[in-house]
Amino acid sequence: MHFGLEGKTVLVLASGSGLGKAVAGEFLKEGADVVLAGRGAEKLERAAADLRGATGITPRFQQCDITKAEELHGLVRFAAEKHGSVDVLVNNAGGPPAGTFEMFDDGAWTGAFELTLLSYVRAIRE
Repeated sequence: MHFGLEGKTVLVLASGSGLGKAVAGEFLKEGADVVLAGRGAEKLERAAADLRGATGITPRFQQCDITKAEELHGLVRFAAEKHGSVDVLVNNAGGPPAGTFEMFDDGAWTGAFELTLLSYVRAIRE
């Protein structure tokens, strides 16, 4: 299936493993220029190698904690410098730890909010 993504730049957040990595692989198969992003540099290196093995295409990657606005800004700048622009943004992140409502203090709630909502808003604004 072709979606006309050849030459388009796709930035996939939290793409060192799991759903983000799988989505990145599908975009690579469609001919997109993919930029992987995540907190762990080694994990991103392994993901890029795995995706290269599966698709024959090597994605770029950048370490980034998406809950930190300055790192997210740097990530988008990196993708734009390497590819000219970001055409598609895939907002993806892990979730807060499992548990009941009353198990978490304000710090845990703030962290979950920053990870699963505010980071997406910031990425879209960039």
